[in-house]
Amino acid sequence: MLDLFARVLLAAVFLAAFAGKVRTRQGFAEFRDSIGALAPWLPAQPVAIAVLAGEAAAVVLLAVPGTGLGYALATGLLAAFCGGIVLAIRSRKAVRCKCFGAGGDVLGPKHLVRNGLLIAVAVTGAFVTPPASWEEPMTLLTIAVVLLAVVVAVHVLFTYGLVARVRELQERSGPPRNQNLPQPGLVIRPFSVTGTDGALFTEADLDGPVQVGFFSVGCGPCRSLTDALLADPPAARFVSVVDGDPTDPEATRRLVEKVSALGRVAVIGTDDPVLSAFEVMAFPTLVYTHGGVVTASGIKLDDFAGVPAPVA
Repeated sequence: MLDLFARVLLAAVFLAAFAGKVRTRQGFAEFRDSIGALAPWLPAQPVAIAVLAGEAAAVVLLAVPGTGLGYALATGLLAAFCGGIVLAIRSRKAVRCKCFGAGGDVLGPKHLVRNGLLIAVAVTGAFVTPPASWEEPMTLLTIAVVLLAVVVAVHVLFTYGLVARVRELQERSGPPRNQNLPQPGLVIRPFSVTGTDGALFTEADLDGPVQVGFFSVGCGPCRSLTDALLADPPAARFVSVVDGDPTDPEATRRLVEKVSALGRVAVIGTDDPVLSAFEVMAFPTLVYTHGGVVTASGIKLDDFAGVPAPVA
Protein backbone atom coordinates (compact mmCIF):
# COMPACT_ATOMS: atom_id res chain seq x y z
CA MET A 1 0.00 0.00 0.00
CA LEU A 2 2.89 2.38 0.74
CA ASP A 3 4.30 1.64 -2.72
CA LEU A 4 0.93 2.47 -4.26
CA PHE A 5 0.71 5.75 -2.35
CA ALA A 6 4.23 6.79 -3.38
CA ARG A 7 3.66 5.99 -7.04
CA VAL A 8 0.34 7.85 -7.23
CA LEU A 9 1.69 10.91 -5.41
CA LEU A 10 4.86 11.21 -7.48
CA ALA A 11 3.11 10.47 -10.76
CA ALA A 12 0.51 13.16 -10.04
CA VAL A 13 3.18 15.73 -9.13
CA PHE A 14 5.29 15.10 -12.22
CA LEU A 15 2.23 15.02 -14.46
CA ALA A 16 1.07 18.37 -13.07
CA ALA A 17 4.58 19.80 -13.57
CA PHE A 18 4.76 18.52 -17.16
CA ALA A 19 1.27 19.71 -18.09
CA GLY A 20 1.80 23.09 -16.43
CA LYS A 21 4.84 23.76 -18.61
CA VAL A 22 3.33 22.65 -21.92
CA ARG A 23 -0.25 23.82 -21.38
CA THR A 24 0.54 27.31 -22.64
CA ARG A 25 3.34 28.80 -24.71
CA GLN A 26 3.95 31.33 -21.95
CA GLY A 27 4.37 28.57 -19.35
CA PHE A 28 7.12 26.84 -21.32
CA ALA A 29 8.78 30.14 -22.24
CA GLU A 30 8.92 31.25 -18.61
CA PHE A 31 10.34 27.86 -17.54
CA ARG A 32 13.00 28.02 -20.25
CA ASP A 33 13.88 31.60 -19.34
CA SER A 34 14.17 30.68 -15.66
CA ILE A 35 16.83 28.11 -16.58
CA GLY A 36 18.74 30.76 -18.51
CA ALA A 37 18.53 33.19 -15.60
CA LEU A 38 19.62 30.55 -13.10
CA ALA A 39 22.43 28.96 -15.11
CA PRO A 40 23.37 31.14 -18.09
CA TRP A 41 26.16 28.73 -19.09
CA LEU A 42 23.58 26.02 -19.89
CA PRO A 43 21.66 25.83 -23.19
CA ALA A 44 18.25 26.78 -21.85
CA GLN A 45 16.09 25.32 -24.64
CA PRO A 46 17.64 21.80 -24.73
CA VAL A 47 17.70 21.62 -20.93
CA ALA A 48 14.04 22.62 -20.72
CA ILE A 49 13.10 19.95 -23.27
CA ALA A 50 15.20 17.36 -21.42
CA VAL A 51 13.39 18.17 -18.16
CA LEU A 52 10.01 17.79 -19.86
CA ALA A 53 11.06 14.44 -21.33
CA GLY A 54 12.29 13.30 -17.92
CA GLU A 55 9.05 14.26 -16.20
CA ALA A 56 6.95 12.47 -18.83
CA ALA A 57 9.15 9.36 -18.56
CA ALA A 58 8.87 9.43 -14.77
CA VAL A 59 5.08 9.37 -14.98
CA VAL A 60 5.15 6.37 -17.33
CA LEU A 61 7.74 4.43 -15.32
CA LEU A 62 5.96 5.08 -12.03
CA ALA A 63 2.88 3.42 -13.50
CA VAL A 64 4.83 0.17 -13.93
CA PRO A 65 4.80 -1.80 -10.66
CA GLY A 66 7.65 -4.01 -9.49
CA THR A 67 10.38 -1.72 -10.81
CA GLY A 68 12.34 1.06 -9.20
CA LEU A 69 13.14 2.89 -12.44
CA GLY A 70 10.38 5.43 -11.91
CA TYR A 71 11.57 6.13 -8.38
CA ALA A 72 15.18 6.45 -9.55
CA LEU A 73 14.28 8.92 -12.29
CA ALA A 74 12.05 10.89 -9.93
CA THR A 75 14.84 11.08 -7.35
CA GLY A 76 17.34 12.25 -9.96
CA LEU A 77 15.05 14.98 -11.27
CA LEU A 78 14.19 16.20 -7.80
CA ALA A 79 17.86 16.23 -6.79
CA ALA A 80 18.67 18.32 -9.86
CA PHE A 81 15.88 20.71 -8.99
CA CYS A 82 17.26 21.01 -5.45
CA GLY A 83 20.66 21.84 -6.91
CA GLY A 84 19.12 24.65 -8.95
CA ILE A 85 17.32 25.99 -5.90
CA VAL A 86 20.53 25.98 -3.86
CA LEU A 87 22.29 27.80 -6.70
CA ALA A 88 19.56 30.46 -6.74
CA ILE A 89 19.72 30.92 -2.97
CA ARG A 90 23.53 31.13 -2.81
CA SER A 91 23.78 33.51 -5.76
CA ARG A 92 20.88 35.56 -4.36
CA LYS A 93 19.13 35.55 -7.72
CA ALA A 94 15.43 36.33 -7.59
CA VAL A 95 14.42 33.47 -9.88
CA ARG A 96 10.81 32.35 -9.65
CA CYS A 97 9.80 28.72 -9.49
CA LYS A 98 8.44 27.64 -12.87
CA CYS A 99 8.08 23.97 -11.94
CA PHE A 100 4.39 24.06 -12.78
CA GLY A 101 4.52 26.59 -15.62
CA ALA A 102 3.76 30.30 -15.46
CA GLY A 103 3.62 32.07 -12.11
CA GLY A 104 5.30 30.79 -8.97
CA ASP A 105 7.16 32.29 -6.02
CA VAL A 106 10.82 33.22 -5.81
CA LEU A 107 12.92 30.11 -5.22
CA GLY A 108 13.77 29.69 -1.55
CA PRO A 109 14.02 27.24 1.37
CA LYS A 110 10.38 26.17 1.15
CA HIS A 111 11.01 24.78 -2.33
CA LEU A 112 13.95 22.78 -0.96
CA VAL A 113 11.70 21.37 1.76
CA ARG A 114 9.02 20.44 -0.77
CA ASN A 115 11.46 18.63 -3.06
CA GLY A 116 13.20 17.04 -0.09
CA LEU A 117 9.93 15.51 1.08
CA LEU A 118 9.23 14.21 -2.41
CA ILE A 119 12.71 12.66 -2.55
CA ALA A 120 11.97 10.96 0.78
CA VAL A 121 8.75 9.56 -0.67
CA ALA A 122 10.61 8.29 -3.76
CA VAL A 123 13.37 6.64 -1.70
CA THR A 124 10.85 5.04 0.65
CA GLY A 125 8.82 3.74 -2.27
CA ALA A 126 11.92 2.25 -3.88
CA PHE A 127 12.76 0.28 -0.73
CA VAL A 128 9.24 -1.08 -0.22
CA THR A 129 8.58 -1.92 -3.88
CA PRO A 130 7.39 -5.54 -4.03
CA PRO A 131 8.59 -7.71 -6.91
CA ALA A 132 6.27 -7.67 -9.89
CA SER A 133 3.90 -10.58 -10.23
CA TRP A 134 1.31 -10.27 -12.95
CA GLU A 135 -0.73 -12.96 -11.25
CA GLU A 136 -1.16 -10.88 -8.10
CA PRO A 137 -4.32 -8.77 -7.95
CA MET A 138 -2.39 -6.00 -6.14
CA THR A 139 -0.11 -5.57 -9.15
CA LEU A 140 -3.04 -4.97 -11.45
CA LEU A 141 -4.63 -2.71 -8.83
CA THR A 142 -1.46 -0.63 -8.63
CA ILE A 143 -1.39 -0.14 -12.39
CA ALA A 144 -5.08 0.70 -12.47
CA VAL A 145 -4.88 3.24 -9.64
CA VAL A 146 -1.77 4.97 -11.02
CA LEU A 147 -3.24 5.17 -14.51
CA LEU A 148 -6.55 6.43 -13.09
CA ALA A 149 -4.71 9.14 -11.17
CA VAL A 150 -2.90 10.14 -14.35
CA VAL A 151 -6.14 10.29 -16.35
CA VAL A 152 -7.89 12.33 -13.65
CA ALA A 153 -4.97 14.75 -13.43
CA VAL A 154 -4.92 15.18 -17.21
CA HIS A 155 -8.66 15.79 -17.21
CA VAL A 156 -8.41 18.38 -14.43
CA LEU A 157 -5.56 20.20 -16.16
CA PHE A 158 -7.32 20.12 -19.51
CA THR A 159 -10.50 21.50 -17.94
CA TYR A 160 -8.54 24.24 -16.18
CA GLY A 161 -6.85 25.22 -19.42
CA LEU A 162 -10.15 25.18 -21.32
CA VAL A 163 -11.84 27.40 -18.73
CA ALA A 164 -8.90 29.83 -18.79
CA ARG A 165 -9.04 29.96 -22.59
CA VAL A 166 -12.81 30.58 -22.63
CA ARG A 167 -12.41 33.41 -20.12
CA GLU A 168 -9.65 34.93 -22.22
CA LEU A 169 -11.83 34.83 -25.33
CA GLN A 170 -14.75 36.32 -23.43
CA GLU A 171 -12.60 39.19 -22.24
CA ARG A 172 -11.41 39.85 -25.79
CA SER A 173 -14.74 39.63 -27.58
CA GLY A 174 -17.26 40.25 -24.82
CA PRO A 175 -19.28 43.42 -24.26
CA PRO A 176 -17.84 46.45 -22.43
CA ARG A 177 -17.33 46.03 -18.71
CA ASN A 178 -20.08 48.47 -17.76
CA GLN A 179 -22.95 49.02 -20.15
CA ASN A 180 -24.27 51.87 -17.99
CA LEU A 181 -21.34 54.10 -18.95
CA PRO A 182 -21.04 56.25 -22.07
CA GLN A 183 -19.34 54.02 -24.61
CA PRO A 184 -16.23 55.00 -26.60
CA GLY A 185 -17.22 56.32 -30.00
CA LEU A 186 -20.39 57.98 -28.74
CA VAL A 187 -21.01 61.33 -30.46
CA ILE A 188 -22.24 63.72 -27.80
CA ARG A 189 -25.58 65.25 -28.73
CA PRO A 190 -26.28 69.01 -28.53
CA PHE A 191 -26.75 70.42 -25.01
CA SER A 192 -26.48 73.68 -23.15
CA VAL A 193 -25.93 74.38 -19.45
CA THR A 194 -24.96 77.55 -17.66
CA GLY A 195 -21.78 77.45 -15.63
CA THR A 196 -21.25 79.05 -12.25
CA ASP A 197 -19.30 81.75 -14.08
CA GLY A 198 -22.44 82.66 -16.05
CA ALA A 199 -21.05 81.37 -19.36
CA LEU A 200 -22.74 78.65 -21.38
CA PHE A 201 -21.21 75.22 -21.68
CA THR A 202 -22.30 73.51 -24.92
CA GLU A 203 -21.18 70.77 -27.29
CA ALA A 204 -19.19 73.43 -29.16
CA ASP A 205 -16.83 73.63 -26.18
CA LEU A 206 -15.81 70.01 -26.80
CA ASP A 207 -13.75 71.00 -29.82
CA GLY A 208 -10.57 69.45 -28.39
CA PRO A 209 -9.56 67.15 -25.58
CA VAL A 210 -11.90 67.72 -22.61
CA GLN A 211 -12.64 65.70 -19.49
CA VAL A 212 -16.15 65.97 -18.07
CA GLY A 213 -16.98 64.75 -14.59
CA PHE A 214 -20.54 64.19 -13.37
CA PHE A 215 -20.94 64.39 -9.60
CA SER A 216 -23.86 64.47 -7.17
CA VAL A 217 -24.30 65.94 -3.71
CA GLY A 218 -24.14 63.32 -0.96
CA CYS A 219 -22.54 60.69 -3.23
CA GLY A 220 -19.75 58.80 -1.45
CA PRO A 221 -18.03 57.49 -4.62
CA CYS A 222 -18.19 61.05 -6.01
CA ARG A 223 -16.19 62.22 -3.01
CA SER A 224 -13.57 59.52 -3.61
CA LEU A 225 -13.29 60.36 -7.31
CA THR A 226 -13.00 64.09 -6.75
CA ASP A 227 -10.35 63.53 -4.08
CA ALA A 228 -8.36 61.41 -6.55
CA LEU A 229 -8.69 64.03 -9.29
CA LEU A 230 -7.56 66.81 -6.96
CA ALA A 231 -4.57 64.72 -5.90
CA ASP A 232 -3.60 64.24 -9.55
CA PRO A 233 -5.07 67.19 -11.48
CA PRO A 234 -6.00 66.50 -15.14
CA ALA A 235 -3.76 67.99 -17.82
CA ALA A 236 -6.68 68.66 -20.18
CA ARG A 237 -9.57 71.06 -19.81
CA PHE A 238 -11.95 69.82 -17.14
CA VAL A 239 -15.62 70.56 -16.64
CA SER A 240 -17.56 69.43 -13.58
CA VAL A 241 -21.31 68.92 -13.90
CA VAL A 242 -22.81 68.88 -10.40
CA ASP A 243 -26.24 67.47 -9.63
CA GLY A 244 -27.25 69.91 -6.91
CA ASP A 245 -29.57 69.26 -3.97
CA PRO A 246 -32.16 72.06 -3.63
CA THR A 247 -32.90 70.92 -0.07
CA ASP A 248 -29.26 71.25 0.97
CA PRO A 249 -27.75 74.33 -0.70
CA GLU A 250 -24.80 74.33 1.69
CA ALA A 251 -23.73 70.82 0.62
CA THR A 252 -24.13 71.88 -3.00
CA ARG A 253 -21.97 74.94 -2.39
CA ARG A 254 -19.22 72.84 -0.76
CA LEU A 255 -19.12 70.39 -3.66
CA VAL A 256 -19.06 73.21 -6.23
CA GLU A 257 -16.25 74.92 -4.37
CA LYS A 258 -14.30 71.67 -4.19
CA VAL A 259 -14.49 70.77 -7.89
CA SER A 260 -13.96 74.36 -9.03
CA ALA A 261 -10.25 73.71 -8.44
CA LEU A 262 -10.42 71.32 -11.42
CA GLY A 263 -11.92 73.80 -13.88
CA ARG A 264 -15.34 75.05 -14.97
CA VAL A 265 -18.43 74.01 -13.00
CA ALA A 266 -22.08 73.77 -13.99
CA VAL A 267 -24.87 72.98 -11.54
CA ILE A 268 -27.85 71.06 -12.92
CA GLY A 269 -31.08 69.59 -11.68
CA THR A 270 -32.39 66.05 -11.89
CA ASP A 271 -32.95 64.77 -15.44
CA ASP A 272 -31.18 67.71 -17.04
CA PRO A 273 -30.80 67.19 -20.85
CA VAL A 274 -27.01 67.28 -20.53
CA LEU A 275 -27.20 63.85 -18.85
CA SER A 276 -28.98 62.44 -21.89
CA ALA A 277 -26.53 64.12 -24.25
CA PHE A 278 -23.64 62.25 -22.58
CA GLU A 279 -25.78 59.16 -21.82
CA VAL A 280 -24.86 59.42 -18.14
CA MET A 281 -26.96 57.05 -16.02
CA ALA A 282 -25.28 57.25 -12.62
CA PHE A 283 -22.99 59.32 -10.43
CA PRO A 284 -20.08 59.60 -10.49
CA THR A 285 -19.19 59.31 -14.17
CA LEU A 286 -15.94 60.55 -15.67
CA VAL A 287 -15.80 60.95 -19.45
CA TYR A 288 -12.80 61.51 -21.69
CA THR A 289 -13.79 63.32 -24.90
CA HIS A 290 -12.02 64.59 -27.98
CA GLY A 291 -13.74 66.63 -30.64
CA GLY A 292 -17.16 65.89 -29.19
CA VAL A 293 -16.64 62.11 -29.19
CA VAL A 294 -16.28 59.91 -26.10
CA THR A 295 -12.88 58.19 -25.99
CA ALA A 296 -13.16 56.54 -22.55
CA SER A 297 -15.37 56.52 -19.46
CA GLY A 298 -15.41 55.16 -15.94
CA ILE A 299 -16.50 55.66 -12.36
CA LYS A 300 -13.00 55.67 -10.82
CA LEU A 301 -9.50 56.45 -12.03
CA ASP A 302 -8.57 52.74 -12.02
CA ASP A 303 -11.02 52.28 -14.91
CA PHE A 304 -8.68 54.33 -17.08
CA ALA A 305 -5.58 52.22 -16.47
CA GLY A 306 -3.70 52.04 -19.75
CA VAL A 307 -5.93 54.66 -21.38
CA PRO A 308 -4.07 57.85 -22.41
CA ALA A 309 -5.64 60.84 -20.67
CA PRO A 310 -6.60 63.80 -22.86
CA VAL A 311 -3.89 66.44 -22.91
CA ALA A 312 -4.65 70.06 -23.72
